[in-house]
Amino acid sequence: MAIMQFGKIELPSNRRFGLFMASVLAVLAVYLSTTGNSTETTMVAVLAALLSSIALVKPDLLSPLNRAWMALGLALGMIVSPIVLAILFFIVLTPMALLLRILGRDELRLRRSTPRESYWRLREPAGPPPSSFRRQF
Repeated sequence: MAIMQFGKIELPSNRRFGLFMASVLAVLAVYLSTTGNSTETTMVAVLAALLSSIALVKPDLLSPLNRAWMALGLALGMIVSPIVLAILFFIVLTPMALLLRILGRDELRLRRSTPRESYWRLREPAGPPPSSFRRQF
């Protein structure tokens, strides 16, 4: 299993990261203002303003947060991705394969009924002439 190394990942710029997080916090502040909790709304809005100010004035201060956020995303991806793939495999592909096997379908033509000289399938109609493949690129 190949594990992605954190040192090889290119991080977004610190300014971009800070402005993105500030905009997310601003949206959260707007949402919290509709719920009526003014203390939380004020705290989140001040944090959004502080983060956007730092991102515009001195974005290098956000470098540790940027790296930590990317490490969290990488860790979550390493946990969630196998789970999602397993769910897709066992809930979608396995029942479909079992159903096709019950119905007697052999889509990959893996069963070989009689020995033949060649297992190539003839195409009807024959297809384009070989001369049409001269300059493909």
